[in-house]
Amino acid sequence: MRRAGRGATGGAAGAVARGAEAAARATRAADGMRWAAVALLLAAALLLAGMPAWAAEGDEAGPGDNAVNPQQMPDSSFIYDTSIADLYSADSYLNNQTVQVVGEVIGDRINAEFNAPNCWIALQAVDGSGADIPVFTTKVATKAIDRYGAYGVRGTTVQVRGTFHLTCPEHEGLTDLHADHLSVVKKGEDLPDELDPTRFIPGAVMVGLGLVLILVFYRLWESQR
Repeated sequence: MRRAGRGATGGAAGAVARGAEAAARATRAADGMRWAAVALLLAAALLLAGMPAWAAEGDEAGPGDNAVNPQQMPDSSFIYDTSIADLYSADSYLNNQTVQVVGEVIGDRINAEFNAPNCWIALQAVDGSGADIPVFTTKVATKAIDRYGAYGVRGTTVQVRGTFHLTCPEHEGLTDLHADHLSVVKKGEDLPDELDPTRFIPGAVMVGLGLVLILVFYRLWESQR
C-alpha cells in the first residue's frame, strides 16, 4: 500500500511538471507573437511616414524635366536610324523618308553633272555586309573627309542624315541618299601591308620537296651508270 501511494504521488508530480513546462512554452510563443506584431506595426508606421516625402520628390520636376514649352512649334519629322544594309534591301516603306546611317567613304568623289556645288560619294557599311549606297551631297561637306577607302586605305567613317530615295526622280530612278548633314565619326587611316613570315612556309616546303626529289633522281641515275 505504501509503494502504491508513493507511485501515485510521483505520477501526480510529473503531471504537474509537464503542465508547467507546457504553460511556459505557451507563454514564450505568445511573447514571440506579440513582438512580431509590434515589429510589423513599426514597419507600417515607417512606410506611411515616408510616402509623403517620396510623393513630393516625384512631383518636384527639375528645370527641363518633362517641362512643356507652350511656344514650341509642332514637329512631325521622324528620323529612321538604320543601316546601309537595310537601305540596300529596302522596300517602299523607307522611300522618301529621313534616315541616318554610318558608313565608310570608299572610291572617289565624283562631281555632279550640271550641278557644280554638289558631288557623289559612295558609303559602304561597316558591319561587314559589303552593302553600299551612293550619297548626293555638297562639295563643302566632303571637306571633312580625309581619306577615301581603297586597297591599303581605310576611308573616313561618317554619319549621314538625309532623304532616302528608292527610285530618285532627280537621278533617273537611282537608289540614293540625299545628304542634309554629314559628320565625321572616325578619321581614315593607311593600312600598310605587314610582313607575315608564315606565308613563306608553303613555298619553303615545296622547295624542300623539290630538292629531295632532285637528290633521289640523281641517286637513281648514278646507280644505273
